[in-house]
Amino acid sequence: MNIAVLGFGTVGKGVYDIITENKLADINILHILRKIGSDKVLPIITDNYDDIISDDNVDTVVECLGGLEPAHTYVVKALEAGKNVVSSNKLLVATYYDELIELANKKNVYILFESAVGGGIPCIENLFKVRAVDKVTRVRGIINATINFILYKMAHDSVDFDVALKEAQRLGYAEQDPSSDVDGNDVLYKSIIIANVASVKSYEMDNILKFGVRFITKADIDFFKENHMVCKLISEYDAEENTIIVMPELFYERDAIANVILNNNYIDIYCKTEGKLSFEGQGAGRYPTAHSAVQDIVRIREKEKKKPYGLEKVKVKYQKFDDRFYVKRKGESIGKFIDGMTEDDLRKDDIAFLAKVSK
Repeated sequence: MNIAVLGFGTVGKGVYDIITENKLADINILHILRKIGSDKVLPIITDNYDDIISDDNVDTVVECLGGLEPAHTYVVKALEAGKNVVSSNKLLVATYYDELIELANKKNVYILFESAVGGGIPCIENLFKVRAVDKVTRVRGIINATINFILYKMAHDSVDFDVALKEAQRLGYAEQDPSSDVDGNDVLYKSIIIANVASVKSYEMDNILKFGVRFITKADIDFFKENHMVCKLISEYDAEENTIIVMPELFYERDAIANVILNNNYIDIYCKTEGKLSFEGQGAGRYPTAHSAVQDIVRIREKEKKKPYGLEKVKVKYQKFDDRFYVKRKGESIGKFIDGMTEDDLRKDDIAFLAKVSK
């Protein structure tokens, strides 16, 4: 099996390390694409994508670039050329899900994206396996390890948001521009992918209820501690209610999810007949994500049966909540608890931070 790796940053370098250091049988890296002007520290490095597309020996392209362009153009060209694609790019997969799936099906090749969701947790593969014999009714959990690390450090070490963020950046968990993480966009993209795979449908990105943690402060964390609560950023897809929500949630200290530490992710898959399946593992950093990408490469090598995808368009529903919420409005140092809110209430622009209280 011959592959080309697009990008030699955190994930791309991790893919290279795992394959070369573990000497994985019959997986050969023929090309690594880097930006024009980058140092060619290895003889297989190129800055010309045509070198990869025109090489008939390359059967699989591993996209680790991130962002929409040039990643989208490169992936489309690879699929059109009859090459399999493995992608760690949640924004790409969530945005162009229909186009990429349809093109892969048309060309009878694989497009796999385990590493786009959950880091080292085999979330997508297990959704496929559950879906084959059961109905997925709900998927819920922590799917942004960067934010979990920040919230954990704020609570455990009693530090401000900026201090915890800088530590996450130093460790390679957070980008220098952390906006996608702190505003909840990263979780939104991953949630859409989860919902699509779990439902065999294609959810529209518009109007999904999304909140991040940009304006959470140490005062909020201290207030939660006084009430024996822990804050986590939660993704929840409910197949029966046809909803997707990205929202901070408060859990009592005894809850298992409240004790997910550092850069770990935690995912619960609820099934109609089997009940709840839970997965926990590292979700940020070079090797957890790269490990999932290499797992997809191995699946292609082993010629596993291609997974069917459904492309029925779906919109999320408007919601009313009878839950309790912690709401902090702009200009307030800490918030207060409010019982029951509508989606319109939650979308008001005077809200700086909010979190649902777990039942």
